[in-house]
Amino acid sequence: MSGLWLYGIGAEAPGGAPLGEGVGGAAVAALALGGFVALVSAAPAEPPAPTRRHMLAHTAVLERAAAAADLLPVRFGTVAPAQSALERCLAHHEAQLRGALSGVAGCVELGLRAAWRDDVVYREIMAAEASLRALRDRLQLRPAAETYGARIELGRRVEAAVQARRASDAAAIAAALDPLAQRSVALATVDDSQVLHRAFLVRREEEARFDAAVAALEAAQGERLAFRYVGPVPPFNFVSLRAEWLGAPARG
Repeated sequence: MSGLWLYGIGAEAPGGAPLGEGVGGAAVAALALGGFVALVSAAPAEPPAPTRRHMLAHTAVLERAAAAADLLPVRFGTVAPAQSALERCLAHHEAQLRGALSGVAGCVELGLRAAWRDDVVYREIMAAEASLRALRDRLQLRPAAETYGARIELGRRVEAAVQARRASDAAAIAAALDPLAQRSVALATVDDSQVLHRAFLVRREEEARFDAAVAALEAAQGERLAFRYVGPVPPFNFVSLRAEWLGAPARG
């Protein structure tokens, strides 16, 4: 092969299920190079766009492999110009790669999103804060043209209360789950209803315990929060391998 599409790097070949097809339907192989195993396929002649179909094909290879061995996922679109270039890259960054593998050894990534159900947070805020209720009720009885400034003030105070409640709810969820994980990281939320989006690095033997903790949160908070729990997946949010590594110089 003259060009290799790179999916991930591990310390040993993943056993169990076959690696299957990768991006563009190419067969995936596990190449032993310089003390590592690189999961690769023949690179497509034309760089594929990062469409959902191609991204899912890349991710599916990683998920199959990560179920059987520790793995450092590599970003979509990383291509080594030749096997020799990839081998030089692995040798040049051996210490960093071994350190990264050590950091995720025996672990999987689990992800959780939590969002308020419709209007829950506004009902809770109005029920809890008498001054906001009183201001809202007064404004409802007066023409909008006469109350512009007061309505702006009401909106500002409600938004501040929403942000405070979001921080409080997110902290409570993190406090329940963070002690069960090796590491965790806060990820970006996508809309105003989202309370939390977080990734957790969890040891495989602790996964059932973590599942039970998430189930307990759902049982306790399910009427006000909708949870979306995903995983296990490779540790995408705890490893970052970049394409410029392939530019490592040859040794000696």
